[in-house]
Amino acid sequence: MLLISFNLSANCFDEVATKYQIKADLLRAIAFSESSYNANALNCANTNKSCDYGFAQINVNEWKNKLTEFDITLLDLQNPCQNLHFGAWILAQNFKSHGRNWNSVGAYNAGFLKSRQGARDRYIKLVKSNLSKINSNTL
Repeated sequence: MLLISFNLSANCFDEVATKYQIKADLLRAIAFSESSYNANALNCANTNKSCDYGFAQINVNEWKNKLTEFDITLLDLQNPCQNLHFGAWILAQNFKSHGRNWNSVGAYNAGFLKSRQGARDRYIKLVKSNLSKINSNTL
């Protein structure tokens, strides 16, 4: 199932990378870090009881207003490419507001609060490790 989900969405990485000017391999590393390329991933173990959906683990509570503004439903988030598009949009917003740097990548998962720096650092380490595996074709 892992390979199938990834293959169904492989060409989407290039499309999304071009649209948001983010390297496709970085998007791949984030998607693997978030869901192991599982388009059906669901994580409701957040401390605030909210749930993260799909490929890019979009938190519906956190992004409710933007999802509504963009007319994106939970069903849409089950589509790996649509999910990846929204995740890349989030990362692009991080880059726009805080610069194109690893801290902005870490904030994709942990936000920008100063108290969350440790969580950002752990996430950055995970994404860098997965990016290295992608670049060496071992992932």
